[in-house]
Amino acid sequence: MSILRSYYYKLSPNLRLLGRKVYYFPIDFYEGITGKRSKNEPKKGDIYVGSSDFLAHGIRQVDALKKHINLKESDHVLDVGCGIGRTAVALTNFIKSGTYNGFDAVEKGIAWCDSNIHSKLPHFKFKFTPIYNDLYNTFQQKAEDYTFPYQDNKFDKVFLFSVFTHMQVIEIKRYLKEISRVMRKDGLCLSTFFLYDDTKNESGTMPFPYQYDGYKLMDDKVTAANIAISIPLLHQMAKEAHLEVTTVQGGYWRNDVEKSNADEFQDIVVFKKI
Repeated sequence: MSILRSYYYKLSPNLRLLGRKVYYFPIDFYEGITGKRSKNEPKKGDIYVGSSDFLAHGIRQVDALKKHINLKESDHVLDVGCGIGRTAVALTNFIKSGTYNGFDAVEKGIAWCDSNIHSKLPHFKFKFTPIYNDLYNTFQQKAEDYTFPYQDNKFDKVFLFSVFTHMQVIEIKRYLKEISRVMRKDGLCLSTFFLYDDTKNESGTMPFPYQYDGYKLMDDKVTAANIAISIPLLHQMAKEAHLEVTTVQGGYWRNDVEKSNADEFQDIVVFKKI
C-alpha cells in the first residue's frame, strides 16, 4: 500500500471526503475559471471514488456493459452504488426507451446526479440510501440487513462498479440476494471484484496482506478499504443467491493481464439469475 493511501485510510470518513476536495482544489479552480470542465462532469474534488478520467471511464464502463451483458437501450437497469454518476452520465445517450435507477450512500453524489441528470431526463432516477460504510460514512443502517428500495423482478440488468471491492463478505452475500430478488429471470448482473485463486501463484498491483477464510483485506483497520475474494467463495455466494457465474475476466490490476486485453482495472464477473 502506498504511503499516501495508508494515510488516507487513517482519516475519518468526513476528512477523507474533505481531503480529496482540498487535494484537487487547484485543478478544479483552474478548470472553473478557464471553462475546461465539461458541463456533464463534476469537480474532481467531488468525485469520491476513482481518479481516472470521469467521462472517458464512464464510456468504457458502458462499453463493458454492452459487451458482457448485452445492454440495450430498452433495458430497465439498476446501478448499485452509482456514486456521482460516472456510468449514468455515459448512459444518458444510450438508455432511451428503458429506465435507469441508481442508489448510493454518499448524499452529495446523489444531489449532483439529481441536479445534472434527473432534472433533464426524468427516466433517470437516483436515491440516497444512508447505508454504513467505514470508508465513507458513519450511518447506522447496515448493508448486511439492507433491502433494496425496489420491487421484485423489476430490472433486466444490474451493475456494480467498484462496490463489492469495498464491502465485507456478509454484506456482499446480502447484496447478491437482493440483486437476485429485483432482477428478472435470466437477467444479468455485471460486477467488479478483486479475485484470487489459492491454487495459483498470483500477484497484482493491489496488495492484500491480511488473509482470512475466503478473503483478503488491504487494511484490517478499515474493512471497506479494499477486499479480495477467493474464487470458491465467489461461486458459493452466487449459488446461495440463486445466481450463476457465467463470465470472469481478469482486470489489468493483475500483473499477468495486459491493459489492452482487459475492459476494467478490476476483475469483471457476470452473474445470471437462475
